[in-house]
Amino acid sequence: MNKLFKTIFVLLLPLIAGAQGLREKVNEGNAHYTKSEYELAIAKYKDALLDDPLNEQILFNEADALYKMEKYDEALEGFQKILGSKDLKLASKAHFNIGNVHLKKNKLTDSINAYKKALELDPADYDAKYNLELARAKLKEQSEKKKQDGKDKQENIKPSEYAKKIKAEAEALAAQGLFRQALNLMNRELENDPTIGAFKKFTERLKNVVDIDEGV
Repeated sequence: MNKLFKTIFVLLLPLIAGAQGLREKVNEGNAHYTKSEYELAIAKYKDALLDDPLNEQILFNEADALYKMEKYDEALEGFQKILGSKDLKLASKAHFNIGNVHLKKNKLTDSINAYKKALELDPADYDAKYNLELARAKLKEQSEKKKQDGKDKQENIKPSEYAKKIKAEAEALAAQGLFRQALNLMNRELENDPTIGAFKKFTERLKNVVDIDEGV
């Protein structure tokens, strides 16, 4: 999975009457941000927030700078402050970047849920659609790898002498046509000796025969 996910940064600040100083602080923070001077950008945003503590776009920009510094928990907290915004576009972007935080932390289910919420607020958001499919693909990839790892682990199990004895007894039962009893023996003793799992394919064959016999 080599595709890069897409991020968003909001530079715009709405004109506020009598707030020239506030705009200047934010613009300075944005200038630092574009130069990847994230600590300096955060300092300017914090200074601006002293003048307007509830300004959602400044809160967003501060959270985004924290994200760039890989301070994901702090960034997540910042984006969460904006989720109830009346500005649905901004709220959508907050959900989007929350998805990015979760994706960075490999919390794929949480990232998928966040991207879905972003799309509920802004169905036309291409980047959210892109990252949603990327997260789904990564989740599928992880699930398939986990299954394969489990299969490999199962195949690498070395049966104990007791496990070999149980398999021999099950084979003897199967030779007499007592497939259900053989299957029950394997499943029951698996709880006592996990290395019986080395004979998983044998147990599966028994189950297939039993299913056919019993019309399952």
